[in-house]
Amino acid sequence: MNNIIEKKLSGLKLSNNYRIRKVKDSGNSHIFVYKNKEFLSFASNDYLSLSNDKRIINSAKKALDKHGYSTSSSALISGYTKSHHMLEEEISDFLGQEKTLLFSTGYQANLGVIKTLVNRGDSIFSDKLNHASLIDGSIISRANFKRYRHNDCESLENLLNESKSKSNLVVSDSLFSMDGDIANLQKIYSKVQNHGALLLVDEAHALGVYGENGRGLVNKSSLNKKLNTFITGTFGKAVGTFGAFFSGDKDSVDYIIQKARSYIYSTSLPINAVEATRKSLKIVEEENWRREKLFSLINYFRKNINKSGFSVLDSSSQIQALLIGSSKDALYLSEELFKNGIYIPAIRPPTVEEGKSRLRISITTDHQESDIDHLINILHTISRNLVQS
Repeated sequence: MNNIIEKKLSGLKLSNNYRIRKVKDSGNSHIFVYKNKEFLSFASNDYLSLSNDKRIINSAKKALDKHGYSTSSSALISGYTKSHHMLEEEISDFLGQEKTLLFSTGYQANLGVIKTLVNRGDSIFSDKLNHASLIDGSIISRANFKRYRHNDCESLENLLNESKSKSNLVVSDSLFSMDGDIANLQKIYSKVQNHGALLLVDEAHALGVYGENGRGLVNKSSLNKKLNTFITGTFGKAVGTFGAFFSGDKDSVDYIIQKARSYIYSTSLPINAVEATRKSLKIVEEENWRREKLFSLINYFRKNINKSGFSVLDSSSQIQALLIGSSKDALYLSEELFKNGIYIPAIRPPTVEEGKSRLRISITTDHQESDIDHLINILHTISRNLVQS
């Protein structure tokens, strides 16, 4: 067995797809500290720069002092507290949904929800660029699983037309984590409604950033409380805390509570994480300046990135993908940036397709225009050196 694993590891190294974790000594701001050296980071999903907010931290500290760290139980045994209940109600109100259920992670939420909504003999139709948790949840459900072309509603409709299943589920990210583009949710919903299917939208990267007061793209598209439309999402990105959720109509959420194994058999979220999220949601809702600054920075980046000698994919979001191609070249560019004090990891297979390795540039409210200028100048220098060599 060891020889087999050694060969597989060797293969990953030869293909430049072997991953190495860097042990950082810093929080999630735009500064990445590694081996006592500061790097300008464009790698964090802390889009609204809330993870280090003192108000959120103090809420977590108070909860720690009062409740301790762990709930020490699943929610259905003794791990469901008043704090959990209040957060679920507050998320429902924030999203404009009937009911919400907390999960420990977005991955757990998608695995548990998908496997509960559909079973063997049903069908799932998934955007080709969906997050791995949506794909894995679809596979373990044992339903028929087919992927439609990315953001192609005609491709989706063709699959729905061909389906012989009694129950069909369409799953899509609202904001795609690697390309940074946005799903046409209203068009998708129209196809879903015409075929009597279910729709699950993962708002992981849109929550807090898009929609009125950061309520997300489902709410912005007026699809909240629509029949057979459900939302999953995470607090570990723009909200700046930890945990995840499933939200929909009351009966569907109640059914997930009864049947989702990843919910039933997991220790519930620590109360300090819950109270931190409660505080963060209020900040997300009230402090629109964070979104205004973020989109100003995104526009500034888009306006100036071509000066670098590189181009990015078509995205109006905080996720800007600099498509390189081979894993080797993406790794080289990442390492050259690192030598110049900028941290942007190379994104390689299996996270993206072969031949589509990239640098995923993540813009946050903590960044300044001068940070973007610095990144572009370094990229320009690297680009010029590549041409000369």
